[in-house]
Amino acid sequence: MTVKKAVCVIGAGPSGLIAMKELLDEGHTVTCFDHNADLGGVFRAGAGTDEPGAYDSTLLTISNYMMAFSCFPPPEKQERRFWTAIEYRQYLHDFADAFGLRQLIRPRTDVLSVARSDSGEGYVVETAPVDDPTARISHQFDAVVVSSGTHRVPNKINLPGQEDFTGVVTHSAFYRNAEPFRGKRVLCLGIGETAADVVNEIAQVAASCTLSVRRWQSVVARFPGDRPHPNDAYTSEMLNALPLAAATAVHRVGTLLGKRFGKTAASRAIAEWNSHNKSFFNHFLTKNEAFIHRIVDGTLTVNASGIERLGADHVVFKDGRRETIDTIVLNTGYTEDFTLLKDVHITDVRQMYKHMIHPELGTGVVFIGWARPAAGGVPACSEMQARYFALLCSGKRTLPPPDQLDQLIKRQAAYEDEFFTGNPELRTLVHYNRYMIDFARVIGCSPWRPEVFRNPRLAYHLWCGSQVPLVFRLNGPHSDRVNAERRILELPVAFNAAEIVLATALTGVTRALGAVGLVKRDGVY
Repeated sequence: MTVKKAVCVIGAGPSGLIAMKELLDEGHTVTCFDHNADLGGVFRAGAGTDEPGAYDSTLLTISNYMMAFSCFPPPEKQERRFWTAIEYRQYLHDFADAFGLRQLIRPRTDVLSVARSDSGEGYVVETAPVDDPTARISHQFDAVVVSSGTHRVPNKINLPGQEDFTGVVTHSAFYRNAEPFRGKRVLCLGIGETAADVVNEIAQVAASCTLSVRRWQSVVARFPGDRPHPNDAYTSEMLNALPLAAATAVHRVGTLLGKRFGKTAASRAIAEWNSHNKSFFNHFLTKNEAFIHRIVDGTLTVNASGIERLGADHVVFKDGRRETIDTIVLNTGYTEDFTLLKDVHITDVRQMYKHMIHPELGTGVVFIGWARPAAGGVPACSEMQARYFALLCSGKRTLPPPDQLDQLIKRQAAYEDEFFTGNPELRTLVHYNRYMIDFARVIGCSPWRPEVFRNPRLAYHLWCGSQVPLVFRLNGPHSDRVNAERRILELPVAFNAAEIVLATALTGVTRALGAVGLVKRDGVY
């Protein structure tokens, strides 16, 4: 018998919206609370200067086909490209309208706490209007989805000697454009995908701009190798099958060749940057090379030695170099905040199955949006989480027994700890292909079924093409095979015949060597 539940969704960003849609597909009743007046999370319109939000020139770092949900692909015949924040915001509004989500959202409402009901049945969610915090209301729900996102609380680190610094310290969460930095002497800390744009823009208008990094973060160009395909076109099953040892070796050779034979100064500079990183794939991949162009034209200098201390108007690096500065921009990410939960203490999302289900909470309270792939997109991972949770609520899927669930959590956390050695502090990181493939098995929506080989063209696209979310709508609950297959076949494959043959052969050889102990084998997710 299918169970129908009353479910609370906290947050109307991308993860909250897909959670609502999947719950409705299963016939559940949904109420969503959101702090903001508009849906979209960090992509919403009208974010204040003191709130995290998209900056004016935001261009997404993965393509439209990876940012879009599989149940609502980009418009027909739209080429594969990078959406702006405005385009993605419109997509989210169109998505909400298409599935009747807007009327389920209660905007300008803060969730103050989530706690088990005294009766032991369900959860009490306490809310208050943003404009009247004292007007508290308690609501009863069968289950709760926390999808308030990972980009809410900026990580404002304290630097040695910061108390002596007399200049301005800000965080990239509040960055909108480079005008406030015109003519300034700016120190930027950290380099991620947002930072790549922030540093790029500031360097063009500042009197001087210095980038301080602790590590040489892996950088991927938006269009690798100056080819016409965006970077996520290469997230294929074929490359996923290539053992890490072989992929790392191939990348090192490619980097050496790129430093010398790259077609442009920027491509050679990317290779030079990545040559400092001996474990390229063990990091989050910064899929935005914008700042590299400023290194090339000399408007940006880089120091990777670390900061010794700040002075009133300067910074001293650990290599002895000193720079005069008046402004510091922290590109230092965000911290997790789960304090609204009263029944469990969570410090690490890897304590949870699939980064979403804590053993002490089970399916009562789940987290959607805390799986961030090193390559690929958060929306795709959130969609799989939402599909699974909706089926759990309906009783069509069940959690593994407690002992087995505990073992799965430990094994998958150990895999992620071992794999992402380059960014041990980024606990939300997942391996896109492994995460999605394993989830497809749990949900029952794997694209790989015997009948797929009756359609060689589809099999070719599934093996060599990008693993866009659409591939997980071919089969399983709420599948849309006809439309999913058609859209998959419309997307061009990024690899040529020689590359496909080489990659497949290298996979076979490396796996054979791994079987006899001559090459390190990949871990088991």
